[in-house]
Amino acid sequence: MPFFNRRTSPKLAALDRSQAVIEFKPDGTIVTANENFLATVGYALAEIEGRHHSLFVEAAERESAAYRAFWVDLAKGEFRRAEYKRIGKGGREIWLQASYNPIFGRDGQVSGVVKFATDITAEKLRNADNLSQIEAIGRSQGVIEFTLDGIILTANKNFLDLTGYSLAEVTGQHHRMFMEVAERETGPYLAFWKSLGHGEFKTGEFRRVGKGGREIWLQASYNPVFDPSGKPIKVVKYASDITAMKLWNADMQGQVDAIGRSQGVIQFDLEGHVLDANDNFLDVLGYSLDQIRGQHHRMFMEPALAASSEYEAFWADLRRGAFNSGIYRRLGAGGREIWIQASYNPILDLNGKPFKVVKYATDISARMRSRVEATHASSQTLTNVQTVASAAEELNASIGEIAGSLSRSRREVDEMEGRAQRANKSTGELADAANSMTGIVQLIQGVGGQINLLALNATIEAARAGEAGRGFAVVAGEVKNLSNQVTNATARIAEDIKAMQSISGDVVGSLTAIGQSINAVREIVTGVASAVEEQSAVTREISMSMQTAAHGVADIDRNLQSLSL
Repeated sequence: MPFFNRRTSPKLAALDRSQAVIEFKPDGTIVTANENFLATVGYALAEIEGRHHSLFVEAAERESAAYRAFWVDLAKGEFRRAEYKRIGKGGREIWLQASYNPIFGRDGQVSGVVKFATDITAEKLRNADNLSQIEAIGRSQGVIEFTLDGIILTANKNFLDLTGYSLAEVTGQHHRMFMEVAERETGPYLAFWKSLGHGEFKTGEFRRVGKGGREIWLQASYNPVFDPSGKPIKVVKYASDITAMKLWNADMQGQVDAIGRSQGVIQFDLEGHVLDANDNFLDVLGYSLDQIRGQHHRMFMEPALAASSEYEAFWADLRRGAFNSGIYRRLGAGGREIWIQASYNPILDLNGKPFKVVKYATDISARMRSRVEATHASSQTLTNVQTVASAAEELNASIGEIAGSLSRSRREVDEMEGRAQRANKSTGELADAANSMTGIVQLIQGVGGQINLLALNATIEAARAGEAGRGFAVVAGEVKNLSNQVTNATARIAEDIKAMQSISGDVVGSLTAIGQSINAVREIVTGVASAVEEQSAVTREISMSMQTAAHGVADIDRNLQSLSL
């Protein structure tokens, strides 16, 4: 049954149909309520009739002085209208746009209170959500409000901190205070604010100027705000400071650009298909970008290597995010051999997953050809050094043998000198003996002369004796003959002794000369032996150095061989 069924006013009947209506006594006791109100609070009429309005109020509010004053004022006939938070059945929160209307009796006293209410819970929650989001944005971002022509109305602390100004310094100023002087009156800038005034939304990265001319980069949106009729009334800007990120990106881009100017750069998807390449890379390979875009990396490989399991593993590692670098042999246009020093760099997305591969490469073909030549030269040098080392070893061995022979020769010369000295001594003794024999011979010769004289005297005396002395004469003659034989023999001995003395003298002279020669030979052999020993030591050092050099050249040769692979 309609709440206003007992009344005849069509207006009241319309209110009953469109709004939640509840009637109270002046003290707040519930008299009745229509179906709209009961549906809003979730109660049946029997559950609330005769109970106090505080049924719909939170416990803390029920006991407050403000709540008691609220009903005192209504009982006095004061009208109340506002948004009220109320509690429905089961403790459910309800928001009502309501008016409390005192009803006066014929005596002019308040006889009751009628409340007309509209459920705005959904709108209130939506507004609260929007407000929370706006407040959250305000806490995390810079917010500034403008008139439609760009005059600053207000700004939050984040925006003021970002630009370095105080609120008093920016309020009433035009947005152009954040612009470079050269941009303030340009066509694009004027068109920017004109479009905002028409309600157009703007977003992007903007370069602005803070206090003192400091450069600022903002990630910002300019949001026209509309009245209920859809007409723009102001512009709210939400901004985040991206200056540090912008400078970091500029630094990174500068480094990438520098690499791009000095190196060949090519990009692949994770399967190895070419996405892009710079001019440096294309010049090295001899292709145009159209010739390689979409092609697989294997087009730069020898067919046998491109079909190998190692090559498949190479790309599998890159897909997993593994970095790879080294020296690679590749094939350019026309099958031309190219050597590159390169790195394959997996690029990760924001989740840390690889999504492409960038290769940085430097052409080292000329260097590799030089290395190949150096390898051949090192191989030849190794052969030569090994030959010289072998010859040095043989020379060292020969010098060792010569040194041994000279050592033995020195010993032989020493023995010869000893024998010569002994022979010289014996010859001297022989000369002494010959000299002694000369005296004896002279003595014998004197004796022989005396015998001859005696024999002569005996012959004379025998002649004087005549016949008696004949026998004596014979004896005297024999003695004379014997004496003559002794004299002759002695003369021959004397001659032999002289000859022996002469020979002995010659022998002594020869032995002396031989001794002197032996001494000279000994000194020469000693000098030669010392020189050979010194040369042997030097040769050993040379041989060891040549062996060391041979090992060193062998290492160099192996390294060059490996670099040429």
